[in-house]
Amino acid sequence: MKRYIFLIGLLVIVSFQGIAQKSSLLVLGDLHYDLLDDHDMTWLAAKPDDLRQVTKEYTVYTGKNWNDFMEILRQKVLSAQPAVKAVIQLGDLSEGLAGSVEKADQMAANTMKAVEAANMAIPWILAKGNHDITGPGAVEAFQKFYVPMIRKQTNNPEIKNASYSYISGDVQITCLDPWDKNTDMVSFLDKELSASKAKFKFVAVHEPVIPVTERCWHTLRQKPEQRVKLLEVIARHKAVVLCGHLHRYSVVRRNTPSGPIVQVMVNSVVKDRDYMKPERVITEYGPSLAKNLPEWQPETMEAREKILAEEAKYVTFYKQTDLPSYGIIKTDAEKGTIELEYYAAFGKEPYDRINLSDLLNQLKDN
Repeated sequence: MKRYIFLIGLLVIVSFQGIAQKSSLLVLGDLHYDLLDDHDMTWLAAKPDDLRQVTKEYTVYTGKNWNDFMEILRQKVLSAQPAVKAVIQLGDLSEGLAGSVEKADQMAANTMKAVEAANMAIPWILAKGNHDITGPGAVEAFQKFYVPMIRKQTNNPEIKNASYSYISGDVQITCLDPWDKNTDMVSFLDKELSASKAKFKFVAVHEPVIPVTERCWHTLRQKPEQRVKLLEVIARHKAVVLCGHLHRYSVVRRNTPSGPIVQVMVNSVVKDRDYMKPERVITEYGPSLAKNLPEWQPETMEAREKILAEEAKYVTFYKQTDLPSYGIIKTDAEKGTIELEYYAAFGKEPYDRINLSDLLNQLKDN
């Protein structure tokens, strides 16, 4: 009888460990939460394009879709298997451009209230975006409101800024702040990843590290030597990059001398809740990408074509489209797998599924 009870107990422990080795992450790109009253409209009126975006786009999308989108995410957190352990939000949580110190505080405070009101029951891991710190008082408001929320969500009172790590079981998420001039981003990341015993490592950064759209906006693009070091650190630690910024869904695999890098870009600005199928999916990586929007900065077209031609030498997998929503990343420590499910708008079934670990583990010359 004792032996029987022992075997049952052992089976329960083994089963529990098997369950504990599997987990999910919910990944959000830019959200641009925006309330009209959070802007100094006189200040904003001097910036016509920003005024248009605030009044005709982001405040409208927030009013029409925010609550319903949060409910979809909340239900996904409750139903997803394996269990979702965290929400990763990749910057531009707010629209920014409040226009005054007082309005910047008000906007940051209201954005944090919106995060809490989402009532996810799991932590939000927040990365810093450029919009979150744009406008008078925005940098200080981020430190005053966002950083305390990051401490609260991660249960880590030692966090001092937007460069930090969060660990849940077999998973480590390291957030990078490219705008923090007091932190060497590359050294910080190398130290965090080198000290980590996590099986799965993710780097959350607002701007991509690999250019994936016609704009060629990517981290450290003005400091190529530092960028080479950043890519080396990411590749050496087999970390998956999660990014936003350009309002696209994209997955890319790029070779480096230290191994491949896999980068996932997520777009969560839902304009149309019924936009389930993209008008266009781009799978060819190279100079032709620069012509995707030929009317955008034609004077820089040649320079951007050169950037993309150089990157194309190392890119072995690529897809990109404008579909907005969220991603679910599933990890299985026993199998060593990382799988991505990407959803479109308010759709209930995944638009796309990609085995990220297959991409990460392919031989360099594939």
